[in-house]
Amino acid sequence: MSEDVSPARMRASNSDRERVSEVLRAAVTDGRLDMEEFEERLNRAQEARTLGELPAITADLLPPEEQPVRIDSEPMVSWFTTLTRRGRWVALPDEQAGAVVGRTEIDMRQALLTHSHHRMTVSTFLGRVVIDVPEGVEVRIRGWSFLGRRSTNARRSTMSDPPVLEIDGFCLFGTVRVRAPRRRLFLGRRRTRPQINR
Repeated sequence: MSEDVSPARMRASNSDRERVSEVLRAAVTDGRLDMEEFEERLNRAQEARTLGELPAITADLLPPEEQPVRIDSEPMVSWFTTLTRRGRWVALPDEQAGAVVGRTEIDMRQALLTHSHHRMTVSTFLGRVVIDVPEGVEVRIRGWSFLGRRSTNARRSTMSDPPVLEIDGFCLFGTVRVRAPRRRLFLGRRRTRPQINR
């Protein structure tokens, strides 16, 4: 994807529009929206063509961290608290993430990656950063640690050109953990054919 395309101008998918619609249905059910407001916003959601048209529709219904679609590019750094980013959000290249005496949780399993090779600078000081990635993403951890730990359970991808998440930065008295889904093992019994007496 071209680097000239901003997140707001990226095309919205059916699933993006449906995420917004689900929030609107919940809002009209519990009385935060009347039917007229609901129908007007639902039409806007269904007619949206870009991601930039969606956040304003639910901006007054949920806090920023719970919005169904996020296109903000603020650094994901926690200071003496817990910061969470999950759901549908646009992952931009060269993003900054970290934790200073805090915890940062980043869920990339539903994120929209603008590049197949995604670089992220992740640093910690007496803190912990946990990143969840989808199955099939190859994780490469670089940078340095001092009395800290940086690790991942993601295995090398078997695809010829897999999506890559490259982690750089430092870890000082902290932890950086990148988690991939565990592969399921099917250990069912092998079926044997019944013997037939002739």
